[in-house]
Amino acid sequence: MARCGRCGLWNQYPDDHPEKKWAGVCLWYQMRLVEDEVFEPRECGDFFERIPNVPPIEQMNYKVGRDNLRDAYVVARRSRVIAYLSLVISVLALLHRFFW
Repeated sequence: MARCGRCGLWNQYPDDHPEKKWAGVCLWYQMRLVEDEVFEPRECGDFFERIPNVPPIEQMNYKVGRDNLRDAYVVARRSRVIAYLSLVISVLALLHRFFW
């Protein structure tokens, strides 16, 4: 179960922040929470366990980079399949032209 206060993407506001109402902000969803709601259990598919001694902005950059790398891999794999399919169709068309 995800709890914002334990997530690496949770950026707690400093004690001298002018808006005393908010405890902090989720860097991923840009959602601010009051102090009582920070550790409430919630469903969050983007929960990212906090890495000790790493600031939230660095963890955000890591998550964005990791997600973008995965997306790039999926697109490259799909492109390769389409390229192979195109090559097979081209070879079949050439064979059809010369042998039939």
